[in-house]
Amino acid sequence: MNLTADTHPIHFHLVNVQLIQRQKFTGDPTGFVLVAGPMPPEANEIGWKETVRMNPGEITTVIMKFDLPKLPTAAMRNATSPRTGGHEYVWHCHILDIEEHDMMRPLVVF
Repeated sequence: MNLTADTHPIHFHLVNVQLIQRQKFTGDPTGFVLVAGPMPPEANEIGWKETVRMNPGEITTVIMKFDLPKLPTAAMRNATSPRTGGHEYVWHCHILDIEEHDMMRPLVVF
């Protein structure tokens, strides 16, 4: 859900995503209304990507494929975050001002 006036190129670390659809909305995360039908990805957006465009006033829906290469030891393969107990990935915007300030968000998979 992009609440800003800017388009954000969102990059995912260690996981590929596939854009499913975008949908215009009004409101915010505490209460919103969808104001248009779902829009499919554009031709150049089809397939697995590391970065997707999130447009202003739209909810962007992606699916993720968690298929990291096999790590050499069981301890590495089964490592979880002591903070959350899950497998943590990060995502962030590739706008330089945002990226340079280490504005990353965790994505926790259980």
